[in-house]
Amino acid sequence: MKLLISVIVIFILSFPPVSWALELRLPRRVYQGDLVVGRVEPAGTVEYLGKKLPVSREGYFIIGVPRLQKTDLLITAMHGKKKVFRTVMVMAYEWKIQRIDGLPKRHVNPPPKAVRRIKNDNRQVRKVRQASVHPEPMFLSGGFIAPVKGTVTGVYGSQRILNGQPRSPHSGVDIAAARGTAVVSPADGIVRLAAEDMYLMGNTLMVDHGLGLVSIFIHLDSIGAREGERVAQGEIVARVGKTGRATGPHLHWGISVGSTSIDPARLLNNKKLLPHP
Repeated sequence: MKLLISVIVIFILSFPPVSWALELRLPRRVYQGDLVVGRVEPAGTVEYLGKKLPVSREGYFIIGVPRLQKTDLLITAMHGKKKVFRTVMVMAYEWKIQRIDGLPKRHVNPPPKAVRRIKNDNRQVRKVRQASVHPEPMFLSGGFIAPVKGTVTGVYGSQRILNGQPRSPHSGVDIAAARGTAVVSPADGIVRLAAEDMYLMGNTLMVDHGLGLVSIFIHLDSIGAREGERVAQGEIVARVGKTGRATGPHLHWGISVGSTSIDPARLLNNKKLLPHP
């Protein structure tokens, strides 16, 4: 009997330990302007475009697909000595053209003094987008809800023509509503910026939802949340207005992953945010 046990032990020890494949969950295909939510083994690391991505305790990570992305995404995951590569196919999206007339000339072709203000405003926004990487995704459990009830008058990615002059594509969604209408946080988060009287954006609020996903709300009439404050999904954080470059009261809602703006509308009622188990 002892001989049999010895033989079995020797037989087992003669083979190297099994190295299971590293698990990396990702969608197979996405569109330009989409949010990609992936998952890797806890304590694993993920790289995209040569940079390490923030990964939550449960292994979740996100990537924003730029409006002009023309190549597929190549993602690398690592855990110890294990490494795996995955490719996500990027599909082209058909963008609309939007014409807006009647804007004050100073808001379409700002004078030099205003340009300095605009650059300073943009620096504040960039700083938040680059620095806001809360380690946990506060948006996964409850998803996203619309921040205001109203009529969509502008969509993400549309080529904008202002007073007849072509401008940069629209970076968010415009929702028309009466001045003073409540604006709620679309998901749990932390307020990172509450700024008044920005030249083009007017009163501006930014909320960090975790892993670098940040909402921005502009043209606000008033702001009801303070920087550093935690806000819950559905909580009133501001009121609709027409401050900055706006022809009428409406909310501009944008979402970004780092410096990449994505389409907020696709996050609403989306049950596919989580990667498949």
